[in-house]
Amino acid sequence: MKGLIQKELIIIVGIVLMLISGCAQQESTNMKMSRLVAAENMKLKEELRQQDWEIKTLKEQYEQQIKDLKEKIEEYEGQIRVWEEKSRQNVRDQVESVLDTVVEQNAELTVENKQLKEEIDKLKAKLNNMGG
Repeated sequence: MKGLIQKELIIIVGIVLMLISGCAQQESTNMKMSRLVAAENMKLKEELRQQDWEIKTLKEQYEQQIKDLKEKIEEYEGQIRVWEEKSRQNVRDQVESVLDTVVEQNAELTVENKQLKEEIDKLKAKLNNMGG
């Protein structure tokens, strides 16, 4: 009987050792998986941080470009207004120049016309004196 108890005890100890080693192995596998998942999570978090930084940087660059373009548009619109005013002034100056020339020529022609009428009247008077 003593031998039987020893055999049973050895079997029980063997079963317990097998269970313990199986649990330890299972725990070891779970730990490895946990570490892998944790490492992957850390890697993904770092990638997210990097992408967030890139998005922020690109957004800042985009906003700066928009600001620069708006400033250029305002500058160009100001230049357009200046050129439009210069163009209007140039047209006014040309019209005034032409008008001044026309008025001057009109005055000269009026004087010349008056002189010609006086000559015609003198010639008519001579004709009337000769013929009459």
